[in-house]
Amino acid sequence: MMEPEQEPPRLPRVNPIGLFETPPDFPAAPRRFSRRSRLLAAVLLLLFLGATLVTTTVSLGRYCLTSDAADTRALRSKPGL
Repeated sequence: MMEPEQEPPRLPRVNPIGLFETPPDFPAAPRRFSRRSRLLAAVLLLLFLGATLVTTTVSLGRYCLTSDAADTRALRSKPGL
């Protein structure tokens, strides 16, 4: 006896407008981490990036404000010039 041919599962696709469409019968896996864990990770990442940006800016600013790049009198002149 022949078995009826099953229809292949419909996969998610991107429509012509560019929106992601998921078929209603498409099985979705639950998220691996809870919303709270993901939110905590995002906050920690933002804190790290913010601290990196602030310390880099402060360090560069202090270097630029404390070094006198315009005063070249203390430099030795090249011989022959």
